[in-house]
Amino acid sequence: MNLFQAFKMSCRDATYLHGKEKEVKLSFSESLGLKIHLLYCNLCRLFFTQLDELEKHAHHYSHSDKTSSTLDATAKEKMQHALDEEMKK
Repeated sequence: MNLFQAFKMSCRDATYLHGKEKEVKLSFSESLGLKIHLLYCNLCRLFFTQLDELEKHAHHYSHSDKTSSTLDATAKEKMQHALDEEMKK
């Protein structure tokens, strides 16, 4: 990415780089391009802020003791009964 491309980065490219940044270190030109884009694009700044906040909350709740990833026995029995009834049709 050259400097001219950094100034005309699309929101789609910025979103791609924002996601890539979470996985690997961006090259200098990618990082510069993203920063330049965020200087003039209010929508991407807002979107990335909201996206980061959602990811933070999702991570928190997925690792919280308050959530359970299993059904209780009663719910399992109801589902099994409903499946059995459907299979009989």
